[in-house]
Amino acid sequence: MMQKLLMSMAGMFLAATCAQAQLWPKDPANTAPWRLDADSQWLQEDGAMVLKVAVPPERAAGMHGASMGVDLTPYHGKQIEISCITRHEKLSKPSKGYLGFKFMLSFVSKGTRQYPGGGGGISLPANSDWRQVAFIANVPDDASEGLFNVGLQEGSGTAWFKDLSIREVNIYPTVAELPEGFRCEYDEAVTKLPILRGCMSPGLSEGAKAEDLEELARWGANVIRWQLNAPKEVRRDKEQYRAVFRQHMKNLDEHIPLLTRLGLNVIVDMHCPPGGRYRDGIAGTAGVLAGNVAVNESNCVIFFEKDYLDLFVEVWREIAQHYRGVGIVVAYDLINEPTQYNEVPYDYLTCQYLAAQAIREIDPVKPIIIAANEWSNAKAFGYLQPLPLKNLLYQGHLYDPGEYTHQGVGPGNMEKVLRGELKTYPGLFGGIEFNKDTLRKVLQPIRDFQLKYGARIYMGEFSAIRFAPGAAQYLEDVISLFEEYGWDWSYHAFREWYNWSVEYDENPHNNQPATTDTERKKILLKYFSRNQKRP
Repeated sequence: MMQKLLMSMAGMFLAATCAQAQLWPKDPANTAPWRLDADSQWLQEDGAMVLKVAVPPERAAGMHGASMGVDLTPYHGKQIEISCITRHEKLSKPSKGYLGFKFMLSFVSKGTRQYPGGGGGISLPANSDWRQVAFIANVPDDASEGLFNVGLQEGSGTAWFKDLSIREVNIYPTVAELPEGFRCEYDEAVTKLPILRGCMSPGLSEGAKAEDLEELARWGANVIRWQLNAPKEVRRDKEQYRAVFRQHMKNLDEHIPLLTRLGLNVIVDMHCPPGGRYRDGIAGTAGVLAGNVAVNESNCVIFFEKDYLDLFVEVWREIAQHYRGVGIVVAYDLINEPTQYNEVPYDYLTCQYLAAQAIREIDPVKPIIIAANEWSNAKAFGYLQPLPLKNLLYQGHLYDPGEYTHQGVGPGNMEKVLRGELKTYPGLFGGIEFNKDTLRKVLQPIRDFQLKYGARIYMGEFSAIRFAPGAAQYLEDVISLFEEYGWDWSYHAFREWYNWSVEYDENPHNNQPATTDTERKKILLKYFSRNQKRP
């Protein structure tokens, strides 16, 4: 069954046939729709029209290149792939991932402009020969004011573009046929499982500490999302990867008696699948496949390489065989934050379905957690398909708005925080006032999925950086919504990184644990007090 599904999905990928529109001029007489600035010019090379954008360092500020309006009405409610052929020389390193090399479509939806794009990134080499790049855009039903931009933004160097085109695609094909009116099914043992309220575990590279588990239990948590990770240097080595996971299992086994005594349920989280993720950059010369990898560093290797997908399934078989009779291990969390934005041989949901089917051959009852796409973002529930297996939980993560929750995260961003340049919640982000009502709207796709299919929802991660003004109110608003909807949840994170920790105060200059409970910790304790402990 699994082999048949794999062959079917690979065939869909290879046989993708979609309506395609050529947007690039064939000769100088057809360049009028494109608007060029002073740094751009049309060339003819080998009979093809090429756009050259050359920006000297002294003119790096601003946007440089060409743009063209596009009517997106024919693509409303559809997925489209935009691709081009490009090369570049002496590109300056961008200060942020969305700056520098620019290959982008923007449009207005629900009053705000969205900016899907690809091909660039901080890790993009300064020089590259011709390559094909592509990105996928989900076009809303109300999308308007479409605009293509190619060139350089806030950067210098020279880039050449040709053969830009657009085509309809379906990168999330139906994984399993469902009957009319499908509803998720749960055994009595799962329906009687109390709401799970807890935290993500610390990093476990050196094993868990009993004192940490005891402290989390004292807080009143009844679940810990036990992250099984693998160092970057072993993710591509299959035997080393398997060895690391067996060591993780050995460490968890050592703590099972304590966890059982504490009533601290365990969700086993495969935080990094075999092979890891592709890094941002040029992946090779294998055509669109390589271009897609280059567009997005977050693509999981298992989406492309079957031997790593096979290992993914095998490791889950081993985990299920090991923990099927261990009561305190309450769920298998298949993959952390899948991110698939392109056509791939094995899509994010197929990979999880294969692992879930393998687990069900061994353990027919223990809940399996299916992660939504796009970092488990709420909007991805809009196209998430439920799967026809019993006892599945569906996972979302919440870090909206990211420019609030992730202040100071990433290269160079802490300097702004230390200068006191902080954004407050509730507040205005991207032209939208973010408050509890806004968060409710953000979470609505998950709520709709829950109501439509009768699904049990697990919010596996959510947080706000400790020094973000209003972080306690943010946590209160978020958790109160989870509670209103009856969702399981785990805060990110417990004793992993001090800037996420509720045991550190809001002063970014103070990196020592707080001497009294922070307001953020009080919010967690308040809701943990609702937990039912195991008898």
